[in-house]
Amino acid sequence: MNTNSTQPLTALRAALYVRVSTDEQAEEGLSLDAQQKTLMAYCEQNGYTVAEVFTDAGESARSDKRPAFQRMIATAKQRPKPFDVILVHKMDRFARNREDSAVYKALLRKELGIDVVSMTERFDDTPTGKLTEGIMEVIAEFYSANLAHEVLKGMREKASRGQALGIAPVGYRIGDAGFYEVVEEDAAIVRWIFREYASRQRGLNAIALWLRDHGLTQFGGRVGHFKWSANGVKVILQNRSYLGEFHWRTHKGEDVFTVPHAHPALIAEEQFDVVQQRLAQHTRAPRQKWGEYLLHGFGRCALCGASLTYYRDYVRWHKDREGSEQRPYKEVLACYRYYQYRCERGFRNWIKMSDAEAAILHTIQQIVDGQMTVSPDHVLWTGRDRLTQQLATLQRQLATVQSGFERQLIAFENGILDINDLRAAKARLSNTQAEIHQQITVVQQQLRNQKLPTELLKQSLRAILQIWRDELPLNERRGLLSRVLDHFEWDRHTETLSIVFRIPDAAQDSRP
Repeated sequence: MNTNSTQPLTALRAALYVRVSTDEQAEEGLSLDAQQKTLMAYCEQNGYTVAEVFTDAGESARSDKRPAFQRMIATAKQRPKPFDVILVHKMDRFARNREDSAVYKALLRKELGIDVVSMTERFDDTPTGKLTEGIMEVIAEFYSANLAHEVLKGMREKASRGQALGIAPVGYRIGDAGFYEVVEEDAAIVRWIFREYASRQRGLNAIALWLRDHGLTQFGGRVGHFKWSANGVKVILQNRSYLGEFHWRTHKGEDVFTVPHAHPALIAEEQFDVVQQRLAQHTRAPRQKWGEYLLHGFGRCALCGASLTYYRDYVRWHKDREGSEQRPYKEVLACYRYYQYRCERGFRNWIKMSDAEAAILHTIQQIVDGQMTVSPDHVLWTGRDRLTQQLATLQRQLATVQSGFERQLIAFENGILDINDLRAAKARLSNTQAEIHQQITVVQQQLRNQKLPTELLKQSLRAILQIWRDELPLNERRGLLSRVLDHFEWDRHTETLSIVFRIPDAAQDSRP
């Protein structure tokens, strides 16, 4: 089939593709509505049947990573063929990159039998027509590259005047004239951060934690607009924008612009220099290596299930009797997801290391002395392990079945499956789901019927305590603990420590 042939194309099914980039949206005649109306009128005049309309708003044609464009190509690959031609207002709507244009046109024409037709440009299948089409593609690519050059030139001009490009730092907003303006509510937070760090009242992590836990009380709702982390605090402390300077560089770093006194300063230069000196002197405490603390690998967050990880909570600097600066700390176990903003409710779930160790040993002693009973749900042994793992496997299979049905539904919505295929898939997955539910019920009943081997648990715990009283190296104590402790969960909201024990296959009363 010839692209843009002059012969009538009656009874052909057409897919309409319309696109504007962000810069083109306001241009007359290029809007999405204008393109679509023109294409619809063209179809009516030339006997096309409109099969579907694909629309990309605010997308550049320099790349093929356009949602509607990719959906159009995927639709074109379906069988039977959903349309015969793709109709565009101009070829630069389809692509401004010669490689993309050639690849997709070849795919559509040769493999799928679908032509790309420009409403306003006529190219026949002769050598001259192909040459003309190639020249137009080169012109479109030049226009796109030149547009990027002009945009960058405009950004350089704004940067040279100190006008904002991008997002304003915390404490500022971009005013109507394009320069940073002070937001007093946020500026108060920035000034407090600099004061705390310069006076050595708190470190980076302590500042971030304080803002997340107590900032709302002191600074109001604005503090909740930002995600506070040690690295985020450091970025603020290193930002020279707070001296009133404007800084900008191109993405490749060829040009760097620094404009002093471009906007109101929030921080005095003397205080900024003190902070930079302290940042240069600041070194992280060496990270605790694996296995260097007793409860490594045992703790879990009761809020989100993540590991409780070793951290050092530093307190305020002070001077000892000799005048040397000291920075004491306490060792804690805390949810590591909290620092990634992934823990439930944004609550820092932590417990002092010494408190956790003492509570676990105290619980073991109470069980041995008969002062505390243990629920079967808090003890694992060989038979229960097998059933627990089987239950977990069945629950994963159930989740897979559910996601399988969701995939079938998506395929139906995208036209890949018809309604009969969807019904058959739903029936098949429903039967599988019912079978898994029945198996889960059986395993849960078996778990409820199991009796806790209480004496075997006490025997194991008693043997551990007898050896524990000896002065043992840390790795040996961890080995002993791992025989009877599967894991523990801590909830700081309720001050609840939940322990799950493990009964070994055979009592071990010798040292590891």
